[in-house]
Amino acid sequence: MAGPQSPMSLAVTHLGGHRFASQIRTHQIVTDQSVRAGGEDSAPSPLELVSAALGSCIAVYVHRFCESRGLAHEGMRVEVTPRNVASPNRIAELAVSVHLPNELPPPAMDMLERVIRSCPVHNTLTQGASVSVSIGTAVSEGAARN
Repeated sequence: MAGPQSPMSLAVTHLGGHRFASQIRTHQIVTDQSVRAGGEDSAPSPLELVSAALGSCIAVYVHRFCESRGLAHEGMRVEVTPRNVASPNRIAELAVSVHLPNELPPPAMDMLERVIRSCPVHNTLTQGASVSVSIGTAVSEGAARN
């Protein structure tokens, strides 16, 4: 499993309406809001991507675990069900369900649970991450580059 990494920054730009594009390396992820929230529902919401990040990370770790032990994993599925709350608006709980094609012996189940809990997204969500914010303008940023 991968160790700590220092990922490069990503940039988010406005596409119009409630749509935004996140440029991550050579990839672009578009987000939008639901119609009820004022968007066009043309893409997942940013909050939905939190669930997707957790489910995808767990899926990679489960896949690696099963593959390295010769355990069946084709057709494996990870479901993430968020429970949202208000005040402040956020996800209060993420219920994860891993569906494997076959039963695993009890020792493998215990190991798999530890592997799932070692996923970096899981660790970020359970351990927390500090968030620092700075605000600038195009004018101040241009002056800083000169």
